[in-house]
Amino acid sequence: LPSRITNQLALTGQQLKTLQQLINQTIKLDNCYHDKVWSSRKTNSTPSTSKNEDSLKQKSSKKFPLKPSTPFALSLASRPKRSTEIASVLNKEVKLNGDERARRENEGLCLYCGGKHELDSCVKMIAQEASKLEKK
Repeated sequence: LPSRITNQLALTGQQLKTLQQLINQTIKLDNCYHDKVWSSRKTNSTPSTSKNEDSLKQKSSKKFPLKPSTPFALSLASRPKRSTEIASVLNKEVKLNGDERARRENEGLCLYCGGKHELDSCVKMIAQEASKLEKK
């Protein structure tokens, strides 16, 4: 996990008893961090076009739900959404195509979600793996 999340987990002092509680708290902290980053970007940027505002709204709407109400909702929440943007960088085996993989490696981006972190600390991948383990 990124240090910003582990630091916040340590500061809260909560005793998280299950992996799902840890995942939910981690997602909550990560969403809070990204909301803060996006709001500061929005405040610091000039309103040049409505396209920029629309993209900010789209980014903030792509959060993970904190507590899915049913097991079915949990499986839907952990499933990555296949937009045309995502589909354009995947090959037939649903793996990153060579160009996109090379770009992400060169730019130091996560190979799973494209975020600015290492694959080992990808919250989205960890949540996906945890949901797979719960199904077993």
